[in-house]
Amino acid sequence: MWQPVASMSALAMAALAEPGLSEPTQERLEQILGQVEWLADLIQHSPHTAWPGTRCGYRTDLTRVVREAVAAERATWPGTVRILGGAGPVFAAAHAVPVRRAIANLLSNATRAAGPSGVVFVEVRCDGQLAVVAIEDTGPGFGKIEPGFGLGLVTVSRCLAVYGGRLDRERGAGGGVRVSMWLPRVTGDTPHDGQDD
Repeated sequence: MWQPVASMSALAMAALAEPGLSEPTQERLEQILGQVEWLADLIQHSPHTAWPGTRCGYRTDLTRVVREAVAAERATWPGTVRILGGAGPVFAAAHAVPVRRAIANLLSNATRAAGPSGVVFVEVRCDGQLAVVAIEDTGPGFGKIEPGFGLGLVTVSRCLAVYGGRLDRERGAGGGVRVSMWLPRVTGDTPHDGQDD
């Protein structure tokens, strides 16, 4: 499985080296490289190893993970995604790979609900001993969106529960859906899996 990933990376890097690339083309190729790196992480940390029974030792920067997931979503969705909260890191006691998958799934749900002219708000913040990622869309609300592909909210909830977290859903201020991920917060110098470097 590693060979196709390595080949994709090599092809994207070779394309980036071509002279005369337009700025949008160069930006897309760099996004492809970012997605290939994430895919490599996903393969390396399969669900059997990426969702360990203990959260001890994990430290993931949710601000960074959100920015990466939003950049990937913006590449294929014409609507507006706004990131709220400070620019500083917010560390959670969870592994970066399943957290990234969960955030990407929630973002996909939100952009599908908002539609191509809608807006999605993503907030990263701390709440006492918890780290929070809240995603809200301007869509029509619960029960009015066709189901799509993804992990599903039940699976996302189970993923968060492994790390002592939870998933909440409520009606957003604009009538759409607001989904919040809650995870134990990490402060100070804590060993981690290298995902936030």
